[in-house]
Order: sequence, then C-alpha cells, then structure tokens
Amino acid sequence: MIRIAICDDEVKFTGKLEKILNEIAGREGIRVDINVYFDGFHLVEAIEKSNICYDIIFLDMEMNHMNGLETAKRIREQDEIVLLIYVTSHSSYAIEAYEVHPFQFVLKPIDKEIIYRYFMQAYEKIILDASYYEYKCKNDYFKVLMKDIMYFKSEKRVIKIYLCDGSIKTYYDKLNSVEEKIKTKKLDFWRIHQSILVNTKYIVRKAYDHVELTDATKLYISEDRRKIINEIYAKTIEGEMSE
Repeated sequence: MIRIAICDDEVKFTGKLEKILNEIAGREGIRVDINVYFDGFHLVEAIEKSNICYDIIFLDMEMNHMNGLETAKRIREQDEIVLLIYVTSHSSYAIEAYEVHPFQFVLKPIDKEIIYRYFMQAYEKIILDASYYEYKCKNDYFKVLMKDIMYFKSEKRVIKIYLCDGSIKTYYDKLNSVEEKIKTKKLDFWRIHQSILVNTKYIVRKAYDHVELTDATKLYISEDRRKIINEIYAKTIEGEMSE
C-alpha cells in the first residue's frame, strides 16, 4: 500500500487532488491510503506524535501559520525518505525549496496527466527503493524503515520486530513469509534460527554459536544453521577484502 498525505489549505483543491489520485490508483491497481491536512502544523503533529510514515506528500507552498517550506523542514527532521511533491502557483519557490530535497513540483492549476506522470514516477521509486517493511495488524497497515529493523523473531505465529530505538512491533504472521518478503529489499538478513531473522548491519561480532548486536543482544545460531551461516560469513569477508 502507498500511503499519501495531501497538505493544502484550499478545501476544493484537496478534494480534486484526492479524487485524481484515487482514479489513478484504481486504474493502475495500486492500493493507496490518502490523508488530507489543511495546514502544515497538523501534518507535522501527525508525523511526530503518531509515528505515521508517508510514502508521498503533496505539499502546498503557500499556507497560513506554517508554510510549505517550514513544514518540509520539520518533516525532514523525522523522515529523510518520504517523497515531497510541492504544489504551488509560483515556480520561483523551486530554488528556495532545494534544501529539503523535493521530488517534484506541480504548478496550479493542476493537470491530470502531470499528476499521473509524477505519481507513477514516485510509485516506481518507492517500489525500487524498498525502504520500508509493511505489515498488517488487525485491519490496519503499518510501515517501519528497513534500516531500523535489528531482527525479526517468531513466537507461536506472532512476529516481533525489534527496532534500533528499542521499540518492538508485533503482528501475526509466519517467519517464512517475512523472509520471502524481505528478499526484494536491499539490506542483508540472515536466518540464523528457525525463529530469528537478523539484519547483518547490526552484527558487531559473530561467534561459532551466536551473533552479538550493537546493543549487546546475543542471538543464538541453531546447530543446523551454523555451517551455512559460517559459509555465508566467509563469503562476505572475502568479498569485502577483494573490494
């Protein structure tokens, strides 16, 4: 699912853009979840306090109280990855907005074909980057940054996601399904145990029967997986030495 935020103080405009995006998503078979905000303050508040991770944010440059540039700076403090698409009546804002790394600019009045083109470009980038891990808990979808995941642990069909900030996310699934999903991601995870998938980025020491993580957590390598993990580790070291 692609999570989208529209932030603009023109009610008529937000309704029009939301309708266009839903039409595009329906036509292309893409699941989207769209939230609308009428000022930058409430968008920033949702991101900071509710830990909402958006994939794309359509952001108006000219808003009262907190303009688009101020809003983007606050967003970037929380999320370096989200794609910001500025919507503005004046192209002169482009240089000023450069420091917050916008993905695209859209001039008002908006054109359906331009929105389609930029949305599909953003969608393809999101899919290729694979920066998030998405999971479903009850009827809601959630995302966490792949780079923040230290390891997955399975306990009686409950998946626990251990994050680098010390928090733990839980949902129902099988670790085999998780392993299959993360094969498309850029980060390297090792299945060191029937119930554990660990992000190699956080391994600071590998012993014969366990690995130690950056936070001093020790995760044990099951006996039946020690040989294959040793082989993978040896190949990794050889690759690093040859670079």
